[in-house]
Amino acid sequence: MKQLMNFSVYSSDTERFGHNWQAVAAYARQYKLDGLELLTGFDPPPELPAGLVQGVHLPFWVTWLDVWRGRPGAVERYFPGIPPEYLPYYCGGATPAEIVAASRQAWQHAAQLRPNYAVFHVSHVEPEHSFTRRFPYSDADVISATADLLNAVAATFPGGEPPVRLFLENLWWPGLTFASSAAAEQLAGRLKFNNWAFVLDTGHLMNTNPALDDEDAAIDFVLETLARLSPAVVERIEGLHFNLSTSGAYQRAQIEQGLPAGFHSWDWDRQTEQSRLNAYQIDQHRPFTSPRCREIVAALRPQFLTHEFLSASQAEFDRKLGTQQAALSMT
Repeated sequence: MKQLMNFSVYSSDTERFGHNWQAVAAYARQYKLDGLELLTGFDPPPELPAGLVQGVHLPFWVTWLDVWRGRPGAVERYFPGIPPEYLPYYCGGATPAEIVAASRQAWQHAAQLRPNYAVFHVSHVEPEHSFTRRFPYSDADVISATADLLNAVAATFPGGEPPVRLFLENLWWPGLTFASSAAAEQLAGRLKFNNWAFVLDTGHLMNTNPALDDEDAAIDFVLETLARLSPAVVERIEGLHFNLSTSGAYQRAQIEQGLPAGFHSWDWDRQTEQSRLNAYQIDQHRPFTSPRCREIVAALRPQFLTHEFLSASQAEFDRKLGTQQAALSMT
């Protein structure tokens, strides 16, 4: 199993190392990591030390479903006032063809780094629904559309196969959640190419259960969920985004409150920003501290484990990484 850390091409990460990729590589070696899972943008990737990037996290769109389905007015409803030239950053484009083209370019950029895999989120949510949790779209709707999108992009490459192995990731919004095998099996059955696998984000899975308030309960929940999944689904989980999220108290309070007061009077920027902040409160990206986290790794035996954290400073990231590595190494 290779152990990686999350990093990005954005200055918020690179400035911590003086924008020096050799320093990033030295940091990975210091913590006995095999390299990075690198979040890429929409520009061609930079020149990086050989072997540093083991995995890529593709840029992703949170809200895109009705644009892909060609619903009239979807762009204006989702992104009021956004200039057309910026739409690729928000949902891939104004039409299904533009979404395919933007996705193809992202896959090509990822392949230039020669990674073992590239992560793709299987999810969709709109700002209002992230608060109300009354979704007018189902897991099946999102998975069906995602499969169609992935198939369309893969078909543009030789042999109909992606140029890099796709790792399909769970979230807690509609789409792939791993709450049961059904959605994962639906996705697997609709894909027309072979170069793919699943990646399980432990924190995202925990976020599907608002009753979780402590680490032991969260670990138990992950293990119980994995035990209910079919062997075919578990065998397809080749990657692990490893982090802890026990935001149950926040989620229960937020669910009781529902939409923030005045939400519908806010402009789109404020609605989107508050939805983003809500997601950060739910998805904590904390380190495991209990050696029981090893039980999750043992249950999956992934090829890749990415230590995935949010941090306001490099010192905070250091602490989180050291804490989780210590938990993994405890006997």
